[in-house]
Amino acid sequence: MGGGAAIIIWILVFFGIFYFLAIRPQRRQRAQHSEMVSMLKRGDEVVTIGGMFGTVTKIGDDWVELEIAKRTKVRYLKRAISSITNIVEDEDEDEDEYIEAADDDVVDETESIEEAADEVEEEPVNAERQPAEVEPAEDEPEAPAPPKEPSA
Repeated sequence: MGGGAAIIIWILVFFGIFYFLAIRPQRRQRAQHSEMVSMLKRGDEVVTIGGMFGTVTKIGDDWVELEIAKRTKVRYLKRAISSITNIVEDEDEDEDEYIEAADDDVVDETESIEEAADEVEEEPVNAERQPAEVEPAEDEPEAPAPPKEPSA
């Protein structure tokens, strides 16, 4: 009888492992999803499980109506809503987009203009500009010879 008791214990151990790795997390996820769906309201931006983005316009018992484009509305089951994607814009977000330069990176505009002016070669003001002479290309390809008439 010792072998039969060991098999029952191993079955219970495997069932316990399976419960904690598969069943329990799935129940928790299902509870979170049902809580999210119950919190839906008009104007929420959502994503469906198929990847469709839309704005909630009406809510029924087990369905929601989404506006996916101007004057284009579709009905989905509530369980098809994957997530709520309302975008909350903070005033601080705009400031995060700019990268602040270190003091060493800042260049005085007057210094950079003076340096650029020194680099440019000065031309006489009254000098007449003459167009550059265009030389014919030495390696111009010749036109192909016309085809010979077929002999019968």
